[in-house]
Amino acid sequence: MNRTPLAWKNLTHQPARTIVSIGGIAFAVLLMFMQLGFLGAVGDTANNVYQRLDSDLVLRSPEYLHVYDPRSIPRDVLRQVAVLDEVASVKPLDLGMSSWQNPHNHEFRVVAVIGVDIHNNPLRLPEVESQLPLLMHPDHVLIDRTSSADLGPVDGRRFGAADVGRTTTALGQTVRIVGTFAMGTGLAANGQILTSRDGFLEISPTAEPDRVSMLLVRTPQGVTAQRARRSIQTALAARGDEAASIDVLTVQEAMQAERRRWYQETPIGIIFAMGVALAVIVGGVICYMVLAADVLAHLPEYATLKAIGYSNGFLGRVLLVQAGLLALFALPPALLAALALYEVTSYFAGVPIRMTGLRIALIACLSILMCSAAGIIALRKLSKAEPANLF
Repeated sequence: MNRTPLAWKNLTHQPARTIVSIGGIAFAVLLMFMQLGFLGAVGDTANNVYQRLDSDLVLRSPEYLHVYDPRSIPRDVLRQVAVLDEVASVKPLDLGMSSWQNPHNHEFRVVAVIGVDIHNNPLRLPEVESQLPLLMHPDHVLIDRTSSADLGPVDGRRFGAADVGRTTTALGQTVRIVGTFAMGTGLAANGQILTSRDGFLEISPTAEPDRVSMLLVRTPQGVTAQRARRSIQTALAARGDEAASIDVLTVQEAMQAERRRWYQETPIGIIFAMGVALAVIVGGVICYMVLAADVLAHLPEYATLKAIGYSNGFLGRVLLVQAGLLALFALPPALLAALALYEVTSYFAGVPIRMTGLRIALIACLSILMCSAAGIIALRKLSKAEPANLF
């Protein structure tokens, strides 16, 4: 009997029934893949801007909310920080939200706005660098190709070369599209435009000439970010005004804080996290129903095994192995379906969803735990498998 794979025999005895069971569990695993994919996309796209910054340290307001609502700090801090020996360069960056009028239907949409110093570009985006001379006029903007179709591209789908030269209004100001770039705004806005500092002052409702959203610091070779941070904090503290409370963070710290905020403090992050938990519960219920039905269908066989001396522990192990096999068989079809749905969703929603090895390993572990938990609960059904029930 020790050489007889009872769990495997139970699954292959009725192939059609097993396939249906695997399909039900695969659906639950697919739900986990999708919810975890959406949750991962929230964190990934939250740092679209930070990932492109040419910076080691970020100086920002202590009242900072998120990347497109960073509040502001005094602009003259730039000169004070730039003279420090531990600082190689300081670049200003403006970020905010504005309204954009769709050129087709004239409806207004929320759009993210990035303002850069065209002579001191803070972004590591070669296609932006090559187009900075086009932004000499404050009414000129570059538009993100990943922006939503709600903003009014010519073809009704994506912004591209055909949109260059078109005009519309942003916050009541006429703007002309002079080029495109690709960065992505994630879930924060319908789209994104990039303009000069002067252009940002015209179309951002919160912009002020003597203030800036962030200052980006590069350290010289041989100077660590921590050493530069201490030097900057000391210099700012000596001012004795609001600059003394400015947050000085490494880019990695800023990214972690941004991701944490989207996961823990926004409804969308919480909803997707709850979606993952709900998918696990649904999968557990499906697996329990499958295993409980299998136990009830084979009560005479389990009772016979008990009658010839096999313990409840042995039968329980058979059931748990069966649950683990169902989880493993359900993973490949769920993974293939998730890969296809990731591509489709990314294309139509404009939000990149990536499959990672860590995500696959996590879902595999959750699937096995889910089915094992269902198997443990289903063990109660084995108590009905008594030899006396055979007569």
